[in-house]
Amino acid sequence: SPYDFFGTQSHPQYSKITKEQRANRLLLRNLMLTNDFIPYENEWWHFTLKNEPFPKTYFNFPIK
Repeated sequence: SPYDFFGTQSHPQYSKITKEQRANRLLLRNLMLTNDFIPYENEWWHFTLKNEPFPKTYFNFPIK
């Protein structure tokens, strides 16, 4: 799919991908779950830290 595509192809359980793509998605998901991240169910790459220390803060500054 294109970069930052948000259609059904971006869903974690989308089935019309290669075995390698599926394995890579599952690898990322398992690593993130193991390290206290919560998956966003509509995007295979999107996770949030479970115990976010600043949940109501929007950071808008350059990082060097």
